[in-house]
Amino acid sequence: MPELPEVERARKLIHETCKGYKIKSVDSVEDKIVYTGGDDHKSFANEITGRTITGCERKGKTFWMTLTGKGRFPVMHFGMTGMIQLKGQEPTWYRRKPRESSKVWPPRFHKFVLKLEPQPGSVGDEPVELAFLDGRRLGRLRLLPDPVTSHPPVSALGFDPVLNHPTLDEFQNLIAKKKGTVKGMIMDQSFSAGVGNWVADEVLYQARIHPSCPVNHLSPQNVKDLHYQIRAVPLKAVEVNADSRQFPEDWLFRWRWSKGKKQSKGKKKAEEIDEEGEEAEEIKPAGKDYLALPNGKPATITFIEVGGRTTAVVEELQKMPEGVEIKPKISKGGKGSQSKKRSKGNDSDDGSSGITSDDGNEAEVTTPVKATTARQKSRSNKKIKTEDDGFIQDVKIEIEEKPSRKPRKSTSRRETDPPTSTRSTNGNPRKSKLTARLTKSRGKGSQINSEDEEGSSDLSDLPSEPS
Repeated sequence: MPELPEVERARKLIHETCKGYKIKSVDSVEDKIVYTGGDDHKSFANEITGRTITGCERKGKTFWMTLTGKGRFPVMHFGMTGMIQLKGQEPTWYRRKPRESSKVWPPRFHKFVLKLEPQPGSVGDEPVELAFLDGRRLGRLRLLPDPVTSHPPVSALGFDPVLNHPTLDEFQNLIAKKKGTVKGMIMDQSFSAGVGNWVADEVLYQARIHPSCPVNHLSPQNVKDLHYQIRAVPLKAVEVNADSRQFPEDWLFRWRWSKGKKQSKGKKKAEEIDEEGEEAEEIKPAGKDYLALPNGKPATITFIEVGGRTTAVVEELQKMPEGVEIKPKISKGGKGSQSKKRSKGNDSDDGSSGITSDDGNEAEVTTPVKATTARQKSRSNKKIKTEDDGFIQDVKIEIEEKPSRKPRKSTSRRETDPPTSTRSTNGNPRKSKLTARLTKSRGKGSQINSEDEEGSSDLSDLPSEPS
């Protein structure tokens, strides 16, 4: 998902291309999931129309436009696949997709399109159109009063590593209050806002800390390295405008995407696989085929699960502290257990609040358990209850003796078959079929079994159908 560097790129794009422009009109699309905070797409559009953009600010993965007037500001969160696009330009994609095109307008999956007109002192003199896109609908759009940072969910965010990085002493005090794994801690948006999955993996790789290491087992040197890298990594990514091709050659990011899974997904279109394959090759440093260890040998990138998130780790360099062993937590399983675990350890994937609380557990092993529906539970409880009361045998007998109401398949009688009985059935076709079957059996000289006799004796008890 877009993390701090990608969100900063979008913020910078708005600030440098839309500052000073007046919002002439807003074309908004109804979406009860993306628009939140008590405002729908109409009220969102009405409150910002006619106002002038004075800038764009950010904290963590949340960013917002500042406007003139007394109204609230539009606050945005990308979620998993959100992006910003200017008309005539490519979107601020996080992972490029072949179907995206700068020629299609309004773009696919747009939630709003701002039609902007230049004003005296604006950064440009040509009309501009700005769109917010979200294909998976995990992003969020809301309106918040000024100052935005004083209102939830933004007010609940932790420090931004680029904007307000704490001192080492402050950082140590924050860590002293935390539990769980170190990756879970730095991905907690109430601890460090903007650090997502790939940034966390890169920070821990550069600091030579195993992602599953418990926070209370970090050495003083580990804390110093973590304090430095948690700012250095996103800051470097921001300096190159989140262009992964310009990331340092010794970054784990340059190699983690080519782990081979993309080519094995048979459901993807060929051109999409080629596009992602080409992108992975572009990310790799030119002339190099592997991530090298300090001794020049190839590093082994292992993918594990920490706190419900896929985690890249080089165990030759990222070692667990001596004597520390974390047993994998076994989930009870059941329907939806895995999704609940993932949502709990999710770094604001839904964007609803921008806050996440990671459980910080080691890779969890989920034991699948067959789901039991409420009806099955009810039946089971009834059966056990009757057994306790001593009536289970009577219940079984009653079920067995109850005649089946499933209609029998009828077959046309051949001319050689004996005539059916003239016994009156009171116009009931079901009785007629049973009588015909019994008569046919007698005509052939076969004996009637006890089941047929029982059925025959009950013919008079069968209900008559209205004519």
